[in-house]
Amino acid sequence: MLQSRQLAAIMFTDIVGYTAMMQRNEQNAVAVIKHYNATLEKWVSEYNGQVLNYYGDGSLCIFPSAFDAVNCSLAVQKELKNDPVVPLRIGLHIGEVFFEDGKALGDSVNVASRVQSLGQENTVLVSAEFHDKIKNNPSIQAKSLGLFHFKNVDKPFEVYALANEGLFVPQRKKLAGKLKNKSFPKRNMLAAVLVILFLAATFFTYKNFFSGNNHSPVPDKSIAVLPFVDMSPNKDQEYLGDGLSDEIINSITTINSLKVIGRTSSFQYKGKGLDAQAIGEKLNVSYILEGSIQKSGNILRIITQLIRVKDNSTIWAQRFDNSLKDIFAIQDSIASNIVEKLKITISASERPRLIKKVTDPEVYSLYLKGLHTYKEQDFDKSIEYNLMAVGKDSLFAPPYAYIALAKIWKINRAHAYDDFNAIREAKEFAIKSNILDPNLAEGYSALGLLAWSVEMDFAEAKLNFEKSVRLNPSASLIKNRYGYFLLWMGDLDKAEAMGLDAISSDPADFNGYVIVANARIYKKKFREAESSIKEGQRLFPGNSTFETQSVLVKFYSGNYEQVIGAIKPLLLKNPSDVPESLLSLLCIAYFKKGNLAESNNILRQLKEKPADKNSSINFCLARIYAQYQMKDSCFLSLEKSLNSHEGMFTLFKIDPLLELIRQDQRYLQLYHRYGFDRYK
Repeated sequence: MLQSRQLAAIMFTDIVGYTAMMQRNEQNAVAVIKHYNATLEKWVSEYNGQVLNYYGDGSLCIFPSAFDAVNCSLAVQKELKNDPVVPLRIGLHIGEVFFEDGKALGDSVNVASRVQSLGQENTVLVSAEFHDKIKNNPSIQAKSLGLFHFKNVDKPFEVYALANEGLFVPQRKKLAGKLKNKSFPKRNMLAAVLVILFLAATFFTYKNFFSGNNHSPVPDKSIAVLPFVDMSPNKDQEYLGDGLSDEIINSITTINSLKVIGRTSSFQYKGKGLDAQAIGEKLNVSYILEGSIQKSGNILRIITQLIRVKDNSTIWAQRFDNSLKDIFAIQDSIASNIVEKLKITISASERPRLIKKVTDPEVYSLYLKGLHTYKEQDFDKSIEYNLMAVGKDSLFAPPYAYIALAKIWKINRAHAYDDFNAIREAKEFAIKSNILDPNLAEGYSALGLLAWSVEMDFAEAKLNFEKSVRLNPSASLIKNRYGYFLLWMGDLDKAEAMGLDAISSDPADFNGYVIVANARIYKKKFREAESSIKEGQRLFPGNSTFETQSVLVKFYSGNYEQVIGAIKPLLLKNPSDVPESLLSLLCIAYFKKGNLAESNNILRQLKEKPADKNSSINFCLARIYAQYQMKDSCFLSLEKSLNSHEGMFTLFKIDPLLELIRQDQRYLQLYHRYGFDRYK
């Protein structure tokens, strides 16, 4: 088996509509193909090329240079306009070609074929890689058509149309070819339409007569920002592409009149190969911003386009070839173009929040690495990067906010509530970020999280959470953080509204569904809670929180047999994996059913369960003792739970299982000690 490789400029050609031409007038079609073959062989030879294969009405050719290939394509298209006119489309790409037994193979050949497939009569389309080789030649004119997601090609490719005199430059919305999510063949269209109509009727019936929830219309002013694809050769700039998307999201979420889909939902499609229109339809938005990023030394190439979902048309596209120091201007330009193209009116207070604070490129790169590792919950690494950033620019605010957030999460995970130095440092970093940038929502959210989870100053927490939401009204992460706080403060209506708002912003983030379901459970709206839980289970099948919530609904609805039926098999299968919260419910369910022996057996197992810093055994025991009417034991366990900072003590104010002891003076003392009375 003979094999070889070479770098080449690749040209694919195809006669548009040749089969139909043959059916209409065979003699004319033969004349066309002869004219095409003679012209191709003449000019390919003239420009040092080689015709590798003929495909009936098309061909594959290679050239030693991009200039040879592009000059050949221009000459061919010019001559084929003479009678008999040949409606030819040409696609050009450059890359490595792999030869095996005389056949040309490889990804580059595949890409060239895909590029050609987009063309129309009298077009020459070229890939971004090919365009790079010819862009400095003043005799060549080209126009970007944007990014395309081709079948069997992993990453999106930017495609250009040559715009020299005599060539046709197609409109993006009219292009069709070997793209992902191609429509059904015509022969299947009737069957498909009938199936769709049937499903639509069934769906309509279900939605209107059973679910009670109508699908919300697509908001006109709505957008999702996809992660920018890392096009660097070494694939080591993911943090930069993700960070650029994050920063654009953070900028435009400050606009009240624009619905911006949150990071979790936008980033869930990363690397999935779906095109922008399909993603936009799934996220229920009118516009998609997508792009790619490539870094070589301090030079950045950023390609971005704004796509209208309903017709998959590009309403704005731009390529930036700038120094890394210009990334802030690029971000501002992208945000400003979104505002302009979507015809959004922004207020005087919103305008300053769109403008990114400028710093040194090295500082910004460190910050983006810190942001990337924070999102991956590598808090130590995130702090390290951001400390390096502020060490080089002490006036750049965002790193301070993320150092504070990372430190607060570390305190909570380690239960280091007596580490006063760590607490002081976290607070100082958050305050510093707010001093440097009073419009930075993350700094206020960090102060809210610290006041709530560490200092238990709930009035201060509420003040800072509300300010963070006002500054960034579309940021789902900030709304979810506030939603959990409201839930545990017993402000259930407001918690539910905040959770629903977060779901609207970021439907792929499970936290909003958890907040809404919990709020409805504790409001005793069990049917609505079940609806939220089922949606959560459907969207996040691996998340055990919704299974626990389902048991809670059964429990508080008085369906104790179902509670036993749900938990007992788990206990028989692997007792150590059953959380203490479910054990307490099982114990009480047996007690309510009058099976005191089984109830006491579960109580014994719960007492013997080894405790660690993340357990809430004392709180769970207190729930049981409250039902047993053993008040002294109940309050002794609650005291231990509070002193140990058990996570479930946050339910102290809203847990219905403590209803029997709420008039006891000892309950009021614990209520005061924890700080619930300071929440207004």
